[in-house]
Amino acid sequence: MKLIKLLQTFDNQQIKSFDRYLKSPYFCTDTLMEQLFSVLINTQLKKNTELDKEMTFKSLFGKIPYNDTRMRLLLSRLFKYAEAFLVQEQQMLQCKTDLLLKSYRHKSLDKLFQETMASIDEEQKSQFPKNESFYDDQYLIAIEHYEYLVSKKRQGEFNLKDISDAMETAYIIKKLRHCCRVMHVHSVYKLETPFPFIDQILSFVAENKLYEIPVLGFYYYNYLSIIFGAKDEYFQKCLSLHQLYENHFEQDERREIYLNLLNYCIRKVNEGQSQYNATVFELYMKGLEKDFLLDQGKLSRFTYRNIAEIGINLKEYDWVNSFLERYQSKLEKNHQNSFYLLEKARVLSDQRNYHQAVALLANLSFDDHIIELSTRLERIRIFYEMEELELSQYHIESMEIYLRRKNNFGYHSEHYKAFIHFMRKILKQMNPNKLQWTALRKQIEQEEKLTGRKWLLEKVDQKILK
Repeated sequence: MKLIKLLQTFDNQQIKSFDRYLKSPYFCTDTLMEQLFSVLINTQLKKNTELDKEMTFKSLFGKIPYNDTRMRLLLSRLFKYAEAFLVQEQQMLQCKTDLLLKSYRHKSLDKLFQETMASIDEEQKSQFPKNESFYDDQYLIAIEHYEYLVSKKRQGEFNLKDISDAMETAYIIKKLRHCCRVMHVHSVYKLETPFPFIDQILSFVAENKLYEIPVLGFYYYNYLSIIFGAKDEYFQKCLSLHQLYENHFEQDERREIYLNLLNYCIRKVNEGQSQYNATVFELYMKGLEKDFLLDQGKLSRFTYRNIAEIGINLKEYDWVNSFLERYQSKLEKNHQNSFYLLEKARVLSDQRNYHQAVALLANLSFDDHIIELSTRLERIRIFYEMEELELSQYHIESMEIYLRRKNNFGYHSEHYKAFIHFMRKILKQMNPNKLQWTALRKQIEQEEKLTGRKWLLEKVDQKILK
């Protein structure tokens, strides 16, 4: 039942607040709502059992015969009150100073209006966060100030520039943030979404140095870092702004930003740019410390895996094993065992405990195509290291068939196809001369889109040094 599911998400503070909400005649005039909520809290919700409608009805009406229609109507009404309470709770968190100014203006309370405006100006200097919501509020306040000034005099400059500045800043932040959001999706899925006026906006930001506004500057450089991925300076500016002005972003926004920064770095790591490993690891440490990476107490299985992979790349085996144990229970229940075993196998494989690693991987399969590809690649590498070359070749063929059958891999597809191409070359020329191995090494180095570059180079180097 949706009412019970909703109430089960309320923490202790929300339960107390909702109880006060129902007791307030301003919000609720139906005393049965307060009684029904009290019954539910003290019976079904406390025992975490299915709703017993007949027992609940009896608690409310004593010996009156049970009426299912009436009971369902009461539950439906309480659900509506719970929804209204949640809306009220969110509204209380938002700045509504413009509404107060509007009231003072309509009542011609000039002194109170002016005092409130002065107080707002002072408070905004130390108000955080300072993202698009902050500038939206500035715009609404500036509009009220304008209406007040117009009512007092017919001519003058008024505060039109303040209105324009707040409006443009809020819009540009929203525009750039959304463009970044879309581009991150495009990096995985081949979609096309037009960005009207984006070139003009970028020029306007650069000409007017609006990138000096921290949040706007962050999304400006974030967008440029995605468009011009080869220019590391854009990402570094983006990262620096994030580190210096973290409090300018809302909590939910910080999590989104962390994931975007991490995905950018992870993509660079996947392209073979190992210098990003340390940056990713530091970001993950901070993200775990501040719970930015948890969503309603849960850790994404993909984030869980990425954290482990970075730790493995940096040879932080003890830390990774500890992390895997500690956060396994934070994963969605149906993914806890499979992702734990996959990353344990990765640790063992990197430590050259191949037989133990392949035993853990033996029966693993994943619905997610990218994770499945990664698991298949690991089997190929392990069998090669174990000198089980026929098995390695078999799994290469299997991976190629898998790639042909599926077509929604985005940029990942080209990276894995390149891995297959070079693995075949390594297996085919087991006894070539040093010059041939050196030429192959150069090809691997020059390939822009390649998964497993570091490992492939290690295998070729071993052949060169023989």
